[in-house]
Amino acid sequence: MSGQSWLAYSFAALMLLTSAYCLTRLVVSWRHRRPTDHQVDGVHVLKCVAMAGMLVPSLRVFWVGGWEIVFGAGAVLFGWRMISDARARARSGRRSGHHLQHLLACVAMVYMLAAATAEVKPVSGGSAMGGLGSPAHLRTLALVLALGLFAYVVWTADRISSLAPVAAMQAHLATAVPPAAAGGGEPPATAAVASPAGTSQFRTKPRTRAPLSPRLAACCEIAIGVTMGYMLIMML
Repeated sequence: MSGQSWLAYSFAALMLLTSAYCLTRLVVSWRHRRPTDHQVDGVHVLKCVAMAGMLVPSLRVFWVGGWEIVFGAGAVLFGWRMISDARARARSGRRSGHHLQHLLACVAMVYMLAAATAEVKPVSGGSAMGGLGSPAHLRTLALVLALGLFAYVVWTADRISSLAPVAAMQAHLATAVPPAAAGGGEPPATAAVASPAGTSQFRTKPRTRAPLSPRLAACCEIAIGVTMGYMLIMML
């Protein structure tokens, strides 16, 4: 990388830590039936591992071209979720989840991986992104993607304080759901499933556990957005 090598290693370490946390969210959600957005957390795990490999060549995994297929599929997934939410909002008027940032991140991953695969010549002791040059239109695309990601980072950071803590959500569920003994069984409860972007999707399901921390999920979004924006800027 044309920047400081220690900075590349620092971002790679941050991505591995974020990947481990998102993987832990998936495991905890499965074992303890805690609501979370499994698709978002799963894609975050893959994004962080892929970015760590681009920042530090020795951490690179997966076959050449494989990551592009994965994140191309991710872009299709979040694009479809945006369309589905728009249709649901048109019918019911409820607020939908914000999937544009995930779509944008997947497109940025495809761009970075394709550009790196085509043009990068790894330098000993450097980053897999070193010496990357791009035509003017590709540089413009990288800049637009970076600005979009930074904008979402600012938006997400601004909304963290408005996200309810897990303890508050658990207390709300405890007061909203009467004990099983009182009703002869566990009644369905309305669980607020908060997305990493800070929105909530309310689903009526028999759940009595609070969602996994939306504030920490938002912090993951910020870490990923900053790292991805930095990598895009270094490609200009």
